[in-house]
Amino acid sequence: MMKIFLIILMLVFGVSADDYDYHSKKHISKELSHLKLSKKQKKEIKKILKEFRYDLKDFRELQENIEEQREDVFVKERLDIDELNRLNKRLDTKAREIENRLLLKIHKMLDTKQREKFIEYFDDWEVQ
Repeated sequence: MMKIFLIILMLVFGVSADDYDYHSKKHISKELSHLKLSKKQKKEIKKILKEFRYDLKDFRELQENIEEQREDVFVKERLDIDELNRLNKRLDTKAREIENRLLLKIHKMLDTKQREKFIEYFDDWEVQ
């Protein structure tokens, strides 16, 4: 699941690395050109990815907070594995929620052939 999150993260930063229209269009065209998106699809996916960037910002803040909590758990005299598991699960759950929300929105925007190509693109970027 984290692999998908990393792929989405790379895709987002490649597509919407900047707020300037020219820059964003250039990246959308470059990164998603194989999908042959319509102008309407490009516009909507750009909005989706901007929302996703905000979700990622919130996620990074949560991640930092959880990292601090894990450090606190580790430095104690007795290591509480259950607490570490709870913190890790909380972070993983949030990541899955963000990924699923993004995928659902993108799925709605793409036709069947585009979805098939999108998944192929994901496979190419999978971190092993």
